[in-house]
Amino acid sequence: MRKKLSLIIMLLSSIYFVSQFCRASLGVVAIYITSDLSLNSEQIGRLGGIFFLSFALTQVPLGIILDAFNPIKIITFMLFLIFIGTYLFSISENYTLLILARGLQGVGCGVCLMGPLVILTKILTTRDFAYYSGLVMGLGGLGALFATEPFYYIVSQIGWSKAFYFFSFFILFLIILLFLFPKEKKLQTKNKSNFNFKAFKMILLNRNFLLMLPMSMFGYASAAFILTLWGGKFLSIVHNYKLENISFILMFMALFWTLGSFSYGYIEKKIDNKKLIITSSSMLMAFLISLLCISDINNLIFILILFCFLGFFGAFTLILMAHYRVLFEEEIIGKVLTTANLFNFFGVFITQWFTGVVIFNLNDKYGFSITTSFNIAFMIIVLCLLISTIFYLKTDEV
Repeated sequence: MRKKLSLIIMLLSSIYFVSQFCRASLGVVAIYITSDLSLNSEQIGRLGGIFFLSFALTQVPLGIILDAFNPIKIITFMLFLIFIGTYLFSISENYTLLILARGLQGVGCGVCLMGPLVILTKILTTRDFAYYSGLVMGLGGLGALFATEPFYYIVSQIGWSKAFYFFSFFILFLIILLFLFPKEKKLQTKNKSNFNFKAFKMILLNRNFLLMLPMSMFGYASAAFILTLWGGKFLSIVHNYKLENISFILMFMALFWTLGSFSYGYIEKKIDNKKLIITSSSMLMAFLISLLCISDINNLIFILILFCFLGFFGAFTLILMAHYRVLFEEEIIGKVLTTANLFNFFGVFITQWFTGVVIFNLNDKYGFSITTSFNIAFMIIVLCLLISTIFYLKTDEV
């Protein structure tokens, strides 16, 4: 049984690996794409954000079908959409096709975490959920790590177009493996009445759920908008770091995000106080982001350590998902998790796009220095995170 569970965890982690790679890979190649296609900050922000917007918009329908059908079949279909999007991205020669490709990737990746979490919910006990979901998120988080220094090396050798082309066939390989997924009776849905919208009313009217939504929007986004897009541009434009240094720093941020995912799952199991862990971590993240605004500090070691801390503590929203998990019964958990995830990724879209708008307007239209423009944009994110923490403090501990 343990060997079978280990195989399931590895396959589910591989699925999440694809999602983590797709969302983070733009952080390295954005500099190449900006140069090749002559894109401005607002366009880059929109290109990064469209992935998360399309990702978010799939969450409600996914919540319904994951509860109504075997999640393995749903994941298989969505992986095929990711393959198409990745292939189109690899052959894109204009901005419009890039947007379409990123949108398809976002739609497909919408299931890459929620699908595995629904599977774990159905085959594990409530007490084991945080631990094993932490393993999946930790191992799958290596996709974000691969999207940094290793992927930069590949891109530097063969170009970003060919790199995405070859990665698309890795996705096809995973689709084949899914057909060999161990048969689990618990994954067969017995009640087709799950295929409805009624449960969303109960979810969205729940007091605790509403108080947690701001944290969903800006908790995950507080680290994701740095790793997946603006961290690389910030280091390049404000600190004038070379691309090899940028990819190295982002690699360590992704590595520590993975370590954070493993650690938070373990910490939650030992401390069993979700509210304490989340509030302290979110306030620490606000402090760390504010340190980015001290532009006088340009020491490579300091920046590297700062990005490592941002990665590690940015993984705290794993506990937020575990908090959502215990609010509702198992029969509608797919809808609960995907509704929460809608706000997670809509928050990243808003954060990435709005950051680009702020930087573009302050710098290009109003004459602020690029450093000041970045600082103002980052401090707006800090403010949103602090306000989210205030709302979350009003939730009930479970």
